[in-house]
Amino acid sequence: MADTPWNLDSNEFDHDAPELGVYLDQANTPSGLPKDAVVLKITGEINLYSAQIMKERFFHLLDRGFVYLLVNMENVKYIDSSGLGVFMATHSRLVKSGKGGIAVFSPSSQVNKILELTKLKSLIRVGSNSAEAWKLLSP
Repeated sequence: MADTPWNLDSNEFDHDAPELGVYLDQANTPSGLPKDAVVLKITGEINLYSAQIMKERFFHLLDRGFVYLLVNMENVKYIDSSGLGVFMATHSRLVKSGKGGIAVFSPSSQVNKILELTKLKSLIRVGSNSAEAWKLLSP
């Protein structure tokens, strides 16, 4: 289990890849979340190239003991099938472990439309804000 939500070194997780059009950051974690929860913010496009980085970072968090991932996607302009696959792979790994979950919140209209069209909203929990996303995940 993770020590605190702030136990991440920025070198471990934060990733700016302007050439890939994506930025990953640890966001402010609201009070009341357990120590094994982390709030993330993704900015830019999630595509074939940036999805691999995102998957590495998500799995690193899982390996560190974080089992609740809440992902702010309000500034994600685009997500393709490889990006959706990262969320599904993370979801699958958490289901197999029997604990935790992943939820997105504040998806941009483009991302929300893709989640609806692909019917992934039935698997990936989607909230309008971090508090709602946590309610969808909380045990």
